[in-house]
Amino acid sequence: MNQEHYQNANTQPYDVKYISRCLMRNALFILMFACLAGVFSYIFLDHYKKDTYTASVNLYVIPRDNASTKFNSNGISSAVSRCVSALNSDMMKEQIKKEKDANKLKGNLSAYAAGSTNIIIMSATSSSAESACRLLKAGIDNYPKLSGYFQTGYLLKKIGSFEGNGITVNHADAPISALKVALLVLIAGCGLVGAMAVFTDKVHSVEQAQQLLDMDVFGALPFVKKKQEQKSILITDPRTSSQYAEAVDKIVTKLRRKMHENHYKVLMVSSLKENDGKSTAAANLVLNLVQRGKKVVLVDCDMRRSAVCKLFDIDMKDQKQLYDYLTEESTLQDVLIEYGQDERKFSCILQKKAVSEPEKLFDSERFEHMLKELSGSFDYVILDTAPIGIVRDAEIIAGYADSVFMVMKQDEVHAASVNDVIDILEDAGSVVVGGVLNMARGEKIAGNGYHKYKYGSYYYGYAYGKDGQHAGK
Repeated sequence: MNQEHYQNANTQPYDVKYISRCLMRNALFILMFACLAGVFSYIFLDHYKKDTYTASVNLYVIPRDNASTKFNSNGISSAVSRCVSALNSDMMKEQIKKEKDANKLKGNLSAYAAGSTNIIIMSATSSSAESACRLLKAGIDNYPKLSGYFQTGYLLKKIGSFEGNGITVNHADAPISALKVALLVLIAGCGLVGAMAVFTDKVHSVEQAQQLLDMDVFGALPFVKKKQEQKSILITDPRTSSQYAEAVDKIVTKLRRKMHENHYKVLMVSSLKENDGKSTAAANLVLNLVQRGKKVVLVDCDMRRSAVCKLFDIDMKDQKQLYDYLTEESTLQDVLIEYGQDERKFSCILQKKAVSEPEKLFDSERFEHMLKELSGSFDYVILDTAPIGIVRDAEIIAGYADSVFMVMKQDEVHAASVNDVIDILEDAGSVVVGGVLNMARGEKIAGNGYHKYKYGSYYYGYAYGKDGQHAGK
């Protein structure tokens, strides 16, 4: 896909649901980092940040000759401002450094005017009460040496003794500072996750997938939690929700229409990653096609990590497997298994044991001959393959399949990666007919009530048990 397409897609409004899912998924990590930041900052601050002491004295500004006629608001305000500037100036600091025992005068000396009055509050803060008093006294003693540079018509006098005003203890606020650090890390973590969610190309909704992917997206399969003792999510199991069955039915309808238009019969079902639910999706596609009265065969081509046997709970102890056929140890009829009940039966070729280097078996005339035989005997041949993004098996199989159906787990795969795989499959000679967003949350899937409750109940009138036995209504 060209860069312009991605840029246009990124101008869409933010997906609040996806951002919320990302925050929920990463909430534990964000909270953990925030707590760790708070703990370490508390240890650091508690060790290095000590209590401080502040000594202060009140000063007042009066005219030098004490003439009341000169004591006006404008003049006194200007005088107070000049005095504050002198007390806070660098010249004051340099003067204090010339004092005897200047090394003991450590701390911060400051002054400020008390509102619109002629009173100035001067304070000294240091690591000890003695140092604070010494520094304050040095400031008061050295001010007269500077007063000639700043003002001539006014005097600065003390109100009482600064020793009598007491010493204020400023306790180190390590816990509060640590809490602020933890809160800052928490906010930063949420902001980072939110920004990543906004600017990522991970496939997180059907609408976004339709904009970014170079293939049709037929819809979404909702996330369904297994009930107690439920081994797999199959539409033939009454415990599986009707919403899931309806979603499968809608997807199969679109998939059949496209395959019929192009006369495709062999469909490869794959994904980019492990645990994307491709085997479950393939199994339910087969079950839905069987329910429509189609003659279907399911071939488990994932010879590295087979899942179909477990999905249908089929005992393969004495049954011939796909490997036996591909190594010419068995015939096609030997490896074909019928599964289901009455008119709901379908055929399958399964593989239970793991096989090393299965790509050599797929890249053979034997495998090609098998697909030709099956496509001549069945309406649909469904191939469940290993993930495309991990091994070459699926890429080789795609060269023999008419079409490919992609299963993408929501929030897990990048659109750019999917498009790269589509290019690889098309170069191999196959056609990607479409895909589905699997294990989707927050997607609107259910249709009208009739389809959901009436038509759906027809599909849930039976279920398969072990070895294809009827499980009751």
